[in-house]
Amino acid sequence: MAIVDLDRQQGLALFAEMVSTRNLLGYSLRVIRTASFIETTREPILTMLSIGMEKLYKLALGLIVLERDHKWPSKSEMKKQGHNLVPMHATVMNELRARIEDKSHYLRELVTRADNDPVVAPIIEALDLYGRMGRFYYLDQLGDAPQAISPETAWQKIEQCALADPKVAVLHRQATQNVGDSQAWDELACALRQRIATAVERIWVSIAVCGQNHVLGETGAVFGFEIHPDAVGRQ
Repeated sequence: MAIVDLDRQQGLALFAEMVSTRNLLGYSLRVIRTASFIETTREPILTMLSIGMEKLYKLALGLIVLERDHKWPSKSEMKKQGHNLVPMHATVMNELRARIEDKSHYLRELVTRADNDPVVAPIIEALDLYGRMGRFYYLDQLGDAPQAISPETAWQKIEQCALADPKVAVLHRQATQNVGDSQAWDELACALRQRIATAVERIWVSIAVCGQNHVLGETGAVFGFEIHPDAVGRQ
């Protein structure tokens, strides 16, 4: 696989950005899955995950432009995206859907699964909020300019959607019926974290595998293999 339409320096920069992206996403999911207390890890998770997802989307958008125009978008063009993850997510997923219409059922199923996951939307909304302003929620509050939604509230919305998952819902019902059973609550917390991590991974994997299958162009195939969650284990 080759890096097409990028010079050597750009190729090195692309590799560095891919490594940065997969590290941020990989460590984010590791913390989500293993954290004992979300209260002490929510800010690190939101920080790593918002940056990692922004990088993932901007790499995908850059590859779309690279395939079309045979050059990477300029810094000014990329900066127009800002930290607006909600529209970036929509653009990337729309592009993938359009590009896989004549591809394998496996690819269409991957993208559809990410599209239909009810936990994905609140995750992207929370990360969008955090990336644009939520990370300064308390600083703004100190400066007499309070934001409407706190990172904690945004995260709670994610958890509420995850609690609707049938398997998680069963554990939630068991825990609330046995409020003194610490093991039941631990099992619920673990399942809840796993469900949130699964939603993030569905987005990540769908973009990576589409890349591997040349949906994002020839250079996108390199991106797909380097960015895939499996590549985290090669570090």
